[in-house]
Amino acid sequence: MVTYKQDLPPKGGFNPIEFAARGPKRMFNGFTQFGLFLGITGLAWVGWSYVKEIIRKEKLELMDARIAVEPFIYAEKDRAILTHYRRCRDEENQLMKNVKGWETGTLWGEPVYHNMRSRYIKPSLEELLTHMSPSEQSDMISDKLYR
Repeated sequence: MVTYKQDLPPKGGFNPIEFAARGPKRMFNGFTQFGLFLGITGLAWVGWSYVKEIIRKEKLELMDARIAVEPFIYAEKDRAILTHYRRCRDEENQLMKNVKGWETGTLWGEPVYHNMRSRYIKPSLEELLTHMSPSEQSDMISDKLYR
């Protein structure tokens, strides 16, 4: 008497053995890939032009703001120069208070500038740097050079 069961092939036999090389199954054919490429490229161009227009508008707004603020910046710069002149004049008064006949703004009574119309004379760089610290002088020079 046999106590085991013989393992036999299924009825009809085994499937045939596939020995040929098979490549991976492609998700899209060439036309679909080309269409996707064109679609994505078109969307990218639309997005790029949209962002470029936003950047152009922001630059325009920033330039308008700069143009609007420029007179105030020049006014503050002129105010700072006049304040510096005031300090230089006060320092000259303090230094020359014991000299007889000394008048501030003149050289022994002769006016330094001959200004018939009483207009503002733009100072030279040396005049601006007269009583400044070295760091203030370097700031003023770089501001004058790169303006």
